[in-house]
Amino acid sequence: MTVSATYKSRSVGTNLTAGSANTIYECPSNWTAHVVLLFVTNATGGNKNLTIEWYDTSTSTWYFILGGYILSAYGYLQLSDSYLVLNGGDKLRITPEAGSTMSATITVEEYFDPANRA
Repeated sequence: MTVSATYKSRSVGTNLTAGSANTIYECPSNWTAHVVLLFVTNATGGNKNLTIEWYDTSTSTWYFILGGYILSAYGYLQLSDSYLVLNGGDKLRITPEAGSTMSATITVEEYFDPANRA
């Protein structure tokens, strides 16, 4: 794979809908993205669980990154010690427990890759 030197860094924030699968990021066609930070906060007064999944468009399959993770009241989850590589069309989604109030922030480095199509 040859990746162009053209790249951009960006962060995207999302207020998550409780009890629903929320797509927080989709890698654009013709780009490769390195996820360098995923931050989820629980603004609820009680412990709530969440699920984080990755969709691999090349296999049309969802994979669990975290399943049923319990996030403490007013706590946060930070995933930053490694990174996940997403290709065009790949997605990340978070499903917070019903009755929760959660937000997510994702930071990615996107690299232009004309051979990488969704």
